[in-house]
Amino acid sequence: MVATLLRPPQEGLLLPAGPGLAFIDSATGQPVVDGLRLSLLLRRGGRLLGRAVASASGAWHWPDLDDRWRQAAPGDPVLADVVVRDLLDRFLPLSLPWPLPAIPAGQITAVTVLGSARLLQVSLLSAPGRRAPPGMVSVFGQLVGQASGQPVAWARIRFTDTDSRVHEGSTDAEGRLALHLAGPRPQRPAAPAPQLSVFSAPALGTASLGLGAPDVLAFASQPAAVALADAGGATPYAPPVFNPGEPLILATLGLPATQRELRLAGL
Repeated sequence: MVATLLRPPQEGLLLPAGPGLAFIDSATGQPVVDGLRLSLLLRRGGRLLGRAVASASGAWHWPDLDDRWRQAAPGDPVLADVVVRDLLDRFLPLSLPWPLPAIPAGQITAVTVLGSARLLQVSLLSAPGRRAPPGMVSVFGQLVGQASGQPVAWARIRFTDTDSRVHEGSTDAEGRLALHLAGPRPQRPAAPAPQLSVFSAPALGTASLGLGAPDVLAFASQPAAVALADAGGATPYAPPVFNPGEPLILATLGLPATQRELRLAGL
């Protein structure tokens, strides 16, 4: 998905005064409104400053927020966080700094500005327990540090399929991953092999404990990590192609049958 700035608002979209948020499903590209809860929390102490409500157009905003917080602008000190949770367990939680960022970054895929209103479009990543949407295939994995043997929380995953389509995902706090993507087209003789890129910073897992959700900017800026093809070697992992009708399980070779894990070097 290409990030854009100052994109004209969708037809019929009314932006409330002050900042707002809109959400899309990273797997399907469809808007997400139902089942979400957005809480604005004071960074020091976690006091609830307000809960967002959704407008008829699907934009979330804080109509009863004190002006001190509503008028905070990008560049002002970050004193609070917006924590986004899906009460239906379809999507992973995330947090955004308040004041909200001014430009696209990571899961913030677009920023629309109209007068005093500013709307951020944010992509939601699939939770590990989510069922695949109709017509889609799934990629699952359990990411574990090779050195520590511990689950790798909030690792960012980029999966490029044989049609060169790029899909973004994340592990949860327990290192579990689920990606849902459009089914691959019939294999072509010159089709490229699927590719997997992993980005992980152990400090993000610790920093996320307080809110129970990773900061989207820190999540997007994690350094690259190496997934291992074999537990006893250093060769980078290359995902296999899909078998018709089956999910794709990402796993390092050379581990006991009870440990279907994808090991990350140096973690």
